[in-house]
Formats: sequence, C-alpha cells, structure tokens
Amino acid sequence: MNLLWFGKDKKKEQRDGDIVKSDKGQQQLRSTDMGETVSTMENFKKAQDIGKRTSTVLHELSSMMIEGVAADGKVRIFVDGQQRPTGADIDEKYLASVTVDDLNTAVTAAMQDAHIKSTEQMEEKMQALYAEVGLPPPQKPKSS
Repeated sequence: MNLLWFGKDKKKEQRDGDIVKSDKGQQQLRSTDMGETVSTMENFKKAQDIGKRTSTVLHELSSMMIEGVAADGKVRIFVDGQQRPTGADIDEKYLASVTVDDLNTAVTAAMQDAHIKSTEQMEEKMQALYAEVGLPPPQKPKSS
C-alpha cells in the first residue's frame, strides 16, 4: 500500500484495497495482488488436502489391531494404531498358576510391547504422509 504524505500520486492512481482506479476511471485488480490471491488459494487447497489425508491416516490407525505379548504369549494386550487399548487376553492356565506380582509384570510388559509397536506404526504412517505432501519428516522428541 502506497501512502502519500503530501499531495497526490503523480501517476494519478487512487488505490482502494486491491483495486486500482486509473485516470480513465476503470477499475482493475493489481497483478501483484492477483498473484498473492492465487498463492493463498493454492496454499488453502494444499492445507485441505493435508487435512483429508491426515483424516484418512487417523482412520486407518484407529482400525488397526496391534498385539503386545508377554509371558511367552500367554498374556496379550491389544491396542489400535493410536495407542488406545482395545482388549486383553490372558491364558487361563497361566492365570491359575502365576502370582499376582508375576501377572502384573507380564501385563505391564505386554502393554509396553503393544505401545511400542503402535507408536512405530503411527510414526511410519505419519512419515509417509509427510513425504506425500512434500513436508520434512517430523522430529522425534528427545528422550529425557
């Protein structure tokens, strides 16, 4: 936007937002503003596309079943691709023969296994999404 402190614009153009009024009284959009508008529209379309793809990835992740196991497969914990628990299965013979502490240890180990596998699946899906839309891959958080 051009500001005139004193007098009139020597080009005899009066600017009003995105419209230029010329000497002949014709109104035209400035070409630089058109380029910015096109660029903004392209960015908006790209953002919409990323939103749709992200929604698809989240749906795929929520429909996955990932199994974490412990105690030689006698304790199994199930989560979806978003690390939400969906179920547990404990072998009846194992349950009858194990102490409470051993059961707690096995369930915790199976939960951790499921969480790690689910996180890996999510990271793979998100990295593929980023590559598809031309963005750099997300940085992994630094562990403390």
